[in-house]
Amino acid sequence: MMSEFVGRAVLAAVAATVITAAGTSAPAAAAEPVLTLSSATGPSGGGVMITGTTAADGPFPAGTVPVVQFQFVGAGSTSCRATAQEVAQITASGTATTAGVLIVRPDTVKRLTAGKIAFEVPAGAYPELDGNGDPSTVNPDGLVLLDGQDSSRWNVCVYDTDSTTDSTLLATAVYTVAPRPVITSIIPAGSPAGGGQSITVNGSGFSTVVTGLSASIGGADLTGIKVAANGNSFTATTGPRAADTGLALVVTAPGGSVSSLDPDDNGLAQDGDDSTPDAPIPFSYSNSITITPNTGPVGGSVDIDVLGAGFEALDFTSGSPADGHAHVFLVKDAYDAAANRGVAECSVVVVISDNELICTLDLAAARLSAVDSSVLPDTTIAEGAYILTVVASGDPTAGPAADPTIISSGATFTVGPY
Repeated sequence: MMSEFVGRAVLAAVAATVITAAGTSAPAAAAEPVLTLSSATGPSGGGVMITGTTAADGPFPAGTVPVVQFQFVGAGSTSCRATAQEVAQITASGTATTAGVLIVRPDTVKRLTAGKIAFEVPAGAYPELDGNGDPSTVNPDGLVLLDGQDSSRWNVCVYDTDSTTDSTLLATAVYTVAPRPVITSIIPAGSPAGGGQSITVNGSGFSTVVTGLSASIGGADLTGIKVAANGNSFTATTGPRAADTGLALVVTAPGGSVSSLDPDDNGLAQDGDDSTPDAPIPFSYSNSITITPNTGPVGGSVDIDVLGAGFEALDFTSGSPADGHAHVFLVKDAYDAAANRGVAECSVVVVISDNELICTLDLAAARLSAVDSSVLPDTTIAEGAYILTVVASGDPTAGPAADPTIISSGATFTVGPY
């Protein structure tokens, strides 16, 4: 039965027994250099290029090209064999048979220095001549996981030749295979510019059993990432970012990276049937702010802490509420550059960072009367609910260029008898 499986390259399931070409496992060599991999984890299916580095006086002489093999870490094989192996078999509990040795394509192995090589993780079949000069297939399935497996460990074994009897083990490393991450939904798929929005990302392949997980949206890192035990979802908090739409949420997991604009992680514009387009899951940041405090007494003065994004790009050196510089206005309902410019200006603006500014709001008298005294009387601000709004330009003719922050619960300011 075993002969019909020789040359196959599917990853083993759980506890396994390694059978070499001779039917026995060979002892591991001692004191071989450790190979530090540029990535010690990777996606099921292989195909990624990685590097391996040892000490500066490493074991890869000039003019040579090492032989690299992936040998499964099973019950009968916890380290590299002393000599190179033929493609061998692992039988797991009598229910599945998979290759215990995968041979790295020789044409992908590059000697870079005496202590550094580069190679491709086995990605599938490549042709090779058998002993009779006829074509044969090596690694037909690549480095893949079986159904139900969330990870699997392999030894990376570097030899001086492919001889199964007199090759020398030059260096070793451990490589862990994990499923490629996939995104199925983001709830909610939006955040205020100031960040702080709690979101849930659903999908698969998010397990942190091997390494940690990181994610970002449009270059803004997510924080407080908590991954579900089954690896099918995680929660996180958005960071601050300038308002934009169509942004990609990118997740980097042990099995690779996935973008919400290609959520099934196939790298294609269409699914396998070439007829149904992928459904991107874009993320949006709204042009909104959050303010603290959000109340003030009639006729009083209060310093407001404003959180948002993009403040460092704005010029708040204003001479008049109607000039083309940036302003912070207190507005009754939505801001309109021509018709509803607000009831007061939050002046003396100090930009703390791109995501925070502080301004002083004087509720005793409107500061916009210079624009149009008939619309903006120079009187005490009446009790009621208002919206604090940051605009890029105070020019009444600015139109869309004013770019006012949107109405949101976080920007509401109430004047009352406090």
